Amino acid sequence: MLRKPEGGSSGNIRHSLIWAGFYLCVFLASGAHAQELSDPMEPMNRGVFWFNDQVDIHVLEPVARGHDSVMPKKAQQSIGNFFENLRFPIRLVSDLIQFKFSQAAVHTGRFLINTTVGHLGLFDPAKDLGLEAHYEDLGTALAYHGVPYGPYFVIPFLGPSSVRDALARIVDLVFLDPTFYLRYTDMDTETVWAIDTATVAVNVVNSRAGMLEAIQSAKDASVDYYLFTRSAWYQIRQNEIYDNNPPEEELIFEEDDDVSVDAGSSAAE
Repeated sequence: MLRKPEGGSSGNIRHSLIWAGFYLCVFLASGAHAQELSDPMEPMNRGVFWFNDQVDIHVLEPVARGHDSVMPKKAQQSIGNFFENLRFPIRLVSDLIQFKFSQAAVHTGRFLINTTVGHLGLFDPAKDLGLEAHYEDLGTALAYHGVPYGPYFVIPFLGPSSVRDALARIVDLVFLDPTFYLRYTDMDTETVWAIDTATVAVNVVNSRAGMLEAIQSAKDASVDYYLFTRSAWYQIRQNEIYDNNPPEEELIFEEDDDVSVDAGSSAAE
């Protein structure tokens, strides 16, 4: 049974502030060209990047290695499939905003098939039927309509982003994440918090376990891991925005002569 969450008026104020902040940041970023990405906050970003890396080294990576050692690869894949299936509302809204109606139909078909035949998304039979997933979120939808990146910055615990994508991510998580609406059920606050925490923890640890070798290789190969990560994030993001067919022009950051990542690399689904 659905109910109004506790503190309804404060919740409405919070939602209004989120939207107001979103439009304000988009407005402030709108002076830049859509393909430009600058890093005016690099000193601060490097500090946050160092903090995130320390959290990863001392907490997340050890837990992920333990997870990887006891969890079979097929089970890890099923966990990943489950959380990817939960991203359907985000994909659908982004598809519709971009007028990608055929893709919206494909994503809807994937969700219905994988939720039923695929046992709540643990398996991906839709892929075998030719229904491929395409990465979409509100950030890619805003990019489609010409909203620029805005300044690059690193978010504590979450990693690389930009003004546009960070604010879009808030909307994705607050309004389009299915677990958010548990607050509108009869579940008590403690149960909702426990479910939220557990789902985030499992998703993060499982995702990190799948990137153990890739991240270590990046650290070993890069002269400056911060610059490498920034360049890699931008090029992956370009592939997500342009459906793996980004423009050939390259973004050049100042003092980035030693950083190079294959712009043709596609984002992991």
